[in-house]
Amino acid sequence: MEQRELFELISRFEASTLSALELNQGDVHIRLEKNASQLSADGGREKPAAPPAAEKPVAPQPSSSAKSVRSPIVGVYYAAPSPDEPPYVRIGDRVEKGQVLCLVEAMKMMNELKSPTDGIVKGIFGVNGELVEFDQVLFEVEPC
Repeated sequence: MEQRELFELISRFEASTLSALELNQGDVHIRLEKNASQLSADGGREKPAAPPAAEKPVAPQPSSSAKSVRSPIVGVYYAAPSPDEPPYVRIGDRVEKGQVLCLVEAMKMMNELKSPTDGIVKGIFGVNGELVEFDQVLFEVEPC
């Protein structure tokens, strides 16, 4: 099992209502389990309250023509070049191919994530200052 597949499995497990998952594939054995105290009575995970200033991302909705912009690395998502500046983009903004959408910091290196196409930002799924996973969808850009 490749690392990317393992991270995808973990992400899907965390988003699910399952409390445990066990996988045997050849000589690989994986067991994932959620803490029982974190589960609500209906089996869904209780989510901690977000700080009042934090924006909660909306789960990506599949779009037939929108392009998903995914994180190429694990790191910290930054929507703006510095805390006192406006974000690089907002939902509804028109962007050009190669335009910076955000920064992802990994190992003290700031990595620019750029738009793959000219288009309109239809979704922003990163939360400023929070960790993003490899291959996590951070933006949806509708080509135009």
